Amino acid sequence: MSTRERRKYRRTKLRLRVSQIEGLTIPDGTGDLWTSDVSPGGMFIRASLVEAPQIGTSLKFELSIPPGEGYSLSPGHVRGSGKVARIDEATESAVGVAVGFTSPLALAF
Repeated sequence: MSTRERRKYRRTKLRLRVSQIEGLTIPDGTGDLWTSDVSPGGMFIRASLVEAPQIGTSLKFELSIPPGEGYSLSPGHVRGSGKVARIDEATESAVGVAVGFTSPLALAF
């Protein structure tokens, strides 16, 4: 069995708050939604959802970027769109969603 990496892009453990998302049904009162890793080609999020999305579901999202030394003294955001590439049902209360980006990301500070 081959252990060769199939990913096209290297992932970075990056925890960013998902401030807006269209295409996923998130129950009220479940708290914030966060990425667990991001790459130039996509991101992975874990969320409590009303129902798991189908592979290929289109999403629009906005990620909040906190201020930080070396890049910006003020907060910013990243807007983009993507499609659900994979679903990982890790627990009864949270679903892992791999999202492949379908357009260039728009970064604003």
